[in-house]
Amino acid sequence: MLFTSGADGLNIYAQVWAILSMLLFIAVGWGIWWLYRRRHLDQLRLRRSEMKYRNIINHAGEAIFMLDTDGTVLEWNKAAEGLFGAPRRNVLGHPFRDIHLCYGVEIDKAMNDARRLNRSVTLEVPLRARGRQDFGELSLVVSRNRDSGGPRRRRESPDTYVIIARDITREKQLESRMSETEKMAGIGQFAAGIAHQLNTPLGSILLSAQMLEEAIENDDDVEDVQRIIRQTEQCRTIIKGLLNFARPSGRSRSRIKLAEVIRETIYLMDKTLRTQNVTVMLDFLDPGEIFGNRNELEQVFFNLLANALDALDGGGDVRITMRTRDTREVEVLFADSGEGISEELRGQIFLPFFTTKDYGKGTGLGLPIVARIVHEHGGHIELLEHRGARFLMTFPVYRPGLDEERPDALVEDGSGGPDSGDGI
Repeated sequence: MLFTSGADGLNIYAQVWAILSMLLFIAVGWGIWWLYRRRHLDQLRLRRSEMKYRNIINHAGEAIFMLDTDGTVLEWNKAAEGLFGAPRRNVLGHPFRDIHLCYGVEIDKAMNDARRLNRSVTLEVPLRARGRQDFGELSLVVSRNRDSGGPRRRRESPDTYVIIARDITREKQLESRMSETEKMAGIGQFAAGIAHQLNTPLGSILLSAQMLEEAIENDDDVEDVQRIIRQTEQCRTIIKGLLNFARPSGRSRSRIKLAEVIRETIYLMDKTLRTQNVTVMLDFLDPGEIFGNRNELEQVFFNLLANALDALDGGGDVRITMRTRDTREVEVLFADSGEGISEELRGQIFLPFFTTKDYGKGTGLGLPIVARIVHEHGGHIELLEHRGARFLMTFPVYRPGLDEERPDALVEDGSGGPDSGDGI
């Protein structure tokens, strides 16, 4: 009985041990599966987080990329591809200075400054592309990215640098235009003051000189007085130009067809054009409807034609082309067959009192007045590179029902029949 009961006890122990072993095996297996599942979920979350991060970076409106301490590219988004003209696959793992040497030098200095100052550093560099000259400006914000995983991990992981690049060419151009506008406004106020102060005494001088011319009989004295009269009239011409330059924009604006304005201006100058053997050719595909002041726009084309007549002293051609682009703006190209303007003078022609004409033949206010009127109509004017003078002007297209709601609008339809190309 004792042996039997001992055998039974062993069997019971064996059975219990077998059950415990099975439970332990199941627990270990379940634990391993749970750890594997957790690791899998962590990797899945990591991949999703990385994908989300990449999507955010790639869909960012500004160029974002990452460099290591040696300047090697670690990350490169789509905006960076477009800004620098370099695909991601061609720059990853390569030094950033390979894109352009100037960028590399500037980035190295900015990275050193960011590490030394322990803050973001902003710098502006010329925007360049391979094989091309400077065509803009670039803003770079360099930030040091330090690992926060503890002292040991920071020692093992080198720093990285996140750079945000932005093309600021248009911003710089806008700042320049605003500066020019403020300068022109100041010059206008200054000109108005000068005009009011000088116009009255000049009129008295001219009247006195004319009376003196009638009173004297000596030919030498008459010639001297006539010289005084000519110089005084020249001064009055300058004063008139100053008044036109400083005159505020016309408040009465309406629906205007530029084709009609140009034709009327040419008609007024027809005799002078024929006398100087100058032919004006028109190329209009549409009437060019804009919202503006007719008198000021006539002054624009009158000044341009007057300059062309001075440039075409021996005769020549003037071509005026007008197109409406994308139903948003009207382009007018004014070109003459003269010698044009030299490259070193192109940047000064819109400055007040600057003229390329001989002494006594120009005041240097014609083109500044043209530029002021075009800008006040929401347009833009620029001198294109060409042998002759070529001015490209753009105006906003007339918007029915919207422009009339402006407080300075006087609704008045200056309509006429459609225009086609012809010559005068």
